[in-house]
Amino acid sequence: MKFSQKVALAIVLLVCLVLSVSGTWSVHRSFVRELEVAAQTHSEAQMQQRYTLEALLAGAEDDSIGTFLSLMQQYEAQEQALGKGRTWFSILGEQGTVLYSTMPFAIPYAKQQEAAAAGEHQVLYHTDGADSYQILCTRMWGAERPLWLVNAYDAGNQFAERDRLIRQDLFRVGGVLLLVGAAALIVARLLTQPLRQLETASRALSRGDLTARVQIRSRDELEHLGNTFNTMAEAVENQVQALQEESARQKRFVAAFSHELKTPMTAILGYANLLRSGEQAPDKRHRAAGYIYHESQRLEELSRELLLLFGLEQGGVALQDVKLSAVWGDVRRSLPELEPRLRWEGKDAAVRADRPLLTALLRNLILNAAHADGSGGTILFWNKETTDGVRVGVTDAGTGIPPEELDKLTEPFYRVDKSRSRMSGGNGLGLTICAQIAQAHGARLQIESVAGQGTTVWITLTEVTP
Repeated sequence: MKFSQKVALAIVLLVCLVLSVSGTWSVHRSFVRELEVAAQTHSEAQMQQRYTLEALLAGAEDDSIGTFLSLMQQYEAQEQALGKGRTWFSILGEQGTVLYSTMPFAIPYAKQQEAAAAGEHQVLYHTDGADSYQILCTRMWGAERPLWLVNAYDAGNQFAERDRLIRQDLFRVGGVLLLVGAAALIVARLLTQPLRQLETASRALSRGDLTARVQIRSRDELEHLGNTFNTMAEAVENQVQALQEESARQKRFVAAFSHELKTPMTAILGYANLLRSGEQAPDKRHRAAGYIYHESQRLEELSRELLLLFGLEQGGVALQDVKLSAVWGDVRRSLPELEPRLRWEGKDAAVRADRPLLTALLRNLILNAAHADGSGGTILFWNKETTDGVRVGVTDAGTGIPPEELDKLTEPFYRVDKSRSRMSGGNGLGLTICAQIAQAHGARLQIESVAGQGTTVWITLTEVTP
């Protein structure tokens, strides 16, 4: 059963309960009121009969049974002469003995005796099949012995009216329930429409449609639930896209890493096989040993940079107060061949950083700048204070980088100019390491480049010491 049907059924059951209780109470109240009115009317008629019978019995010459029966017959004759019709009554003596009775056979003696035992003004009811009777009892005075007058009156009209009201109420309740059920089903479907949207979107999302969203404008908890679903779906979509991008990066990393290993290993194996194949000429042996040494250095550099990269990804960088002038001195000493081209622009400042890592970042940026500007132009190292901290960067006047390549520069083993990088010994990890160093310092590597004019790369160190 659908939720909308359950809501409609719950509303119908609630209305049915309310109508049933109210209808039953109304019918019962009306029925009791009719019985009370009838009992009052019958009680007055009984009192008139009682007074008449008491007068007859008071004037009797004796209290013999014959005289008593004669008087009762005389009373019935008088009643018939007056056109009142026959009255159902019985007179009971001591110990409930029935002395005279015009009661119908439907009312047993035991019921008459029960009425006499109940006492004055007590009303009893007796139902025999489709006939219902109201039974009243009163004590007669004036006779020499105690007598009880028991009357029976037809109460069929009251019970028939009750049954009619019950049937009428059932039809009324049935009609109301049909209308309420139809209206409740329509309202429930309107109220649960947002849930159907959520169900449809959830199924689409489970089938892989990451663009599935809902549009709920109900200004209640369902709208909040819809917004939460959309937020979750967007997060799932972003996460899946991130996983796909990460998977693609990992595949490119493995392919590039395999290529980076293959090239030096091929050279090492080839020249090693040449040396072990037999005695070679000194110049050939020297050249082969040089190739083996050079490619071994490339492998050592690659392994060192990979270890540094993995270490940065694990985190745990210890920051301390560092002067930029000290970092600049470390960079210049590590690049003596480029010192004539280097220039520093800015004022010395103290920052919170890891000195060796910050030196490695700037060194890699300067090497990239030197490779980009083969004309021997100036490489500018600069720093300036901003509202966010101290911005530290490197600018060159080289060939620049195409805009479509900027987002891929920090991927491992990615090269814009692969032939030049291989000739100069690069392996495509420099900017990847720079990005990880920046991240370890709570910063982000930012790159601006114009093709044919040059490139500027910088980070902003937010933790600055006075």
